[in-house]
Amino acid sequence: MRLAIIGAGTVGCGAARRAAELGVKELVVFERRTPAGASSGLSAGVFNVQTLDPLDIELRIRAREIMVHLQKTRSLHLSRIGAIRMTTQEADIPRFERSIETQRALGADDSRIISRAEIHALVPDVKVDDIVAGLHGPNEGHLDGYTYCAALLDDAKDFGARVRVNTEVTGYRKAQGVHYLKAGDGELAFDAVINAAGAWAGKVGQLLGHPAPVRPDVHEVIIAKLARKLPYTMPFCNFYIPGAEGESVYFRQEAADTLVTGMHTYVNVPGSAVKDFDHYSPINSDDYLQTVAEKLYERLPLDDIGLKSGWFGLYPISADNRFIIGPYRADPTVIAAAGFGGVGVTSGAAGGACAAEWAVLGRLHQVPAAEALLPDRPSLAGLW
Repeated sequence: MRLAIIGAGTVGCGAARRAAELGVKELVVFERRTPAGASSGLSAGVFNVQTLDPLDIELRIRAREIMVHLQKTRSLHLSRIGAIRMTTQEADIPRFERSIETQRALGADDSRIISRAEIHALVPDVKVDDIVAGLHGPNEGHLDGYTYCAALLDDAKDFGARVRVNTEVTGYRKAQGVHYLKAGDGELAFDAVINAAGAWAGKVGQLLGHPAPVRPDVHEVIIAKLARKLPYTMPFCNFYIPGAEGESVYFRQEAADTLVTGMHTYVNVPGSAVKDFDHYSPINSDDYLQTVAEKLYERLPLDDIGLKSGWFGLYPISADNRFIIGPYRADPTVIAAAGFGGVGVTSGAAGGACAAEWAVLGRLHQVPAAEALLPDRPSLAGLW
């Protein structure tokens, strides 16, 4: 089989690793820049399974298993600082309980629900007066997107995969069942193509004749410098509850006196959409910095916190706020793997692995429930 993967973020690299593992001998990954050179390398780098939707939980668990494997075999560094998703609503506690049940049914038994007092004991500087509970994962944390993608690709290359960096796919045609991709100076032939182009998935989808309704929002990471070194390790603290409109603040420890912070969501945010994916900047950056400052201080009322812009990247979010994974009915040899904005590091490698299984096996093996994410699903019809 000849397989092309367009995009070398966590999704594309995860697809390459799984496809190579499944025995694809002619496998080429096309990356217009360098691996993790876009959203995957411009994120907060957080990984965790503390979410609420069963399918999202399963993809996160499978992705974390890949990370642990790469930690053992490729010396991938995982900063296991822990993660807490906090809520102010009693109604969320049963949702947390169902999340724990799902995690345990999938073989992950390290998360638990913790009380306000337990949260305060873990993060004594965080204001939790209105918090009723937290979904805590002690083994979660963060990693570097560049080294993660490199490790995924190293696994793929061990099976013979090729990676073409600084190579944009600029042309496409299909003749007699064969996909021809123009990249660089030549044209290569493939039996199947995976669109894992992240923020560019919509553009690539148009090129392939199969839309990927993804709209990228720009999000900025802010660096918070503390006046003193923390005497404890601060976990990733997330105040966003899945399904909520708008954004909520998050922060995690980067160094003893430094935090990474910003605003997080799973949905598109008005005013954050980007039209030119190649030339963009934070929208209303000063206003955003002020918003982060206010929200951070509400939760972390420490004196003399210095904030500065860190880096910014894109959240490619689908039209119905869910991942897009799988083949098109009109042509099952074109597979989408898109819409991972905000959780690409957390879920991307597993989502890419699902796309690879569709391409190679024609079915899902590791996460059968991901069949709900097909690109032709009714919730995407006619959108964008």
